[in-house]
Amino acid sequence: MLEAVGVEPGEEQVYLALAAGPAADVAELSQRTGLPEQDVRRALAGLVAKGLTDLPADPAGVIRAAPPDPTLKLLALRRMDELRKAQAVIAELTERFQDRDSTWRGAGAVEMVEGPRAMAERYGMLQREATHEICSLVRRPAVAVPATDNVGQRDALRAGVRYRVVYDRDLLDPGSPQIPLLLEEWAALGEEMRVASVPFKLSVFDRRQAMIASSGPASEQPMLLVIHARPIVDCLAWIADRIWESALPVPAALSSAADGPLAAEDRQLLALLLAGYTDQAIASQLGVSMRTVQRRVHRLLAIAGVHSRIQLGWQAARRKWI
Repeated sequence: MLEAVGVEPGEEQVYLALAAGPAADVAELSQRTGLPEQDVRRALAGLVAKGLTDLPADPAGVIRAAPPDPTLKLLALRRMDELRKAQAVIAELTERFQDRDSTWRGAGAVEMVEGPRAMAERYGMLQREATHEICSLVRRPAVAVPATDNVGQRDALRAGVRYRVVYDRDLLDPGSPQIPLLLEEWAALGEEMRVASVPFKLSVFDRRQAMIASSGPASEQPMLLVIHARPIVDCLAWIADRIWESALPVPAALSSAADGPLAAEDRQLLALLLAGYTDQAIASQLGVSMRTVQRRVHRLLAIAGVHSRIQLGWQAARRKWI
């Protein structure tokens, strides 16, 4: 538990024992922890160096644990500072490598990765290398990986990497096992999720690298293409951006998935709205209250993923709703 801040397992075991109560001597600590006395002495030396305990000057004195706050917080801050420095060095070395090695942009412009295990490992590495944003397009066959197993994405999100993911509308089948995954696990991780018609599987990492998953016959070995060539990456990033802009937020897409793109009553309301009728006139035509009209208009705006009635008209024509 405390290894993340530099406390060794044996040190942690001794510290937890001391936190439960002082110890008279090394022999008592050995008995309480089950560790040999030599290991206890080594752990105590490490704890003293970290400021987590003080050995008594008087041989008859007891051994006590130092308060965890602020000592452990200080250790955590030091470790975070070390990690930030390491990330800066890695980024600098990566930039130097890319600038120096011309073959990296030539013969190595496209990298092929075959086999499920190798693909998963490579994808995890790409996620960990990202520092700003990952944009993805997801379609069938979807890989339903529990959030707790996707270590690369969880680590990237904790580091502040933004995730924008567009899922194919076919995945919103009410009977699809991916629905709980989309709405609960990935959303809990912090993904920004939308739904659209997705042409192929794609991920773009910091607009520096991209990954395309093969979608050939089931009999073929699955494969990833990891693309380093900047012009191709720019094109793929542009595609991901355009699809994201036209996609629906997940809740709005789910609300309209069961009944098709638009119900008949919504098409009638939309036709009157685009014909220039006021809300009061539409309410009279449909025999409903003006509040009902306004509520249904707000729902259409949400389904279309727009904020104004002018934008709604453009989306209605584009999606062939009327």
